[in-house]
Amino acid sequence: MPYPWNPPQAFSSVKEYLDYYRSIFLDFCGEEYVNELFSCFPTDTKVYLTHGDLLPQNIMVEGSTITGIIDWETAGYYPEFWEYSRMHDAGLMTPGWARVLTRVFPGPRREKEIKAVYRILRLLRNNDVCFI
Repeated sequence: MPYPWNPPQAFSSVKEYLDYYRSIFLDFCGEEYVNELFSCFPTDTKVYLTHGDLLPQNIMVEGSTITGIIDWETAGYYPEFWEYSRMHDAGLMTPGWARVLTRVFPGPRREKEIKAVYRILRLLRNNDVCFI
């Protein structure tokens, strides 16, 4: 998360992670908006060390071989839904990337999670204020 919203320590659970960011948003967003924003995230998921924004522009490929992964500045321990949502960036979706994601993540797209993660990032990056 961008400064100054990065946490002071590691979280012991996904619930603790969500509660931390929920409390930050309550400082500048209405409670109804915050509840709606965070309600779509599962609390029983696992936390993984992830890249943070594993997207096509960060994957080096030669032919059909992955030769490297670059741009690790947002890497960290995140709930499973975070990397999943970041990988589904609509602005960077190409037909080829969509096919990769369909194979890696079979089943319906988790649109609510994806949209909520991007709303959170937009608000934090732009220091936007919620009016709801």
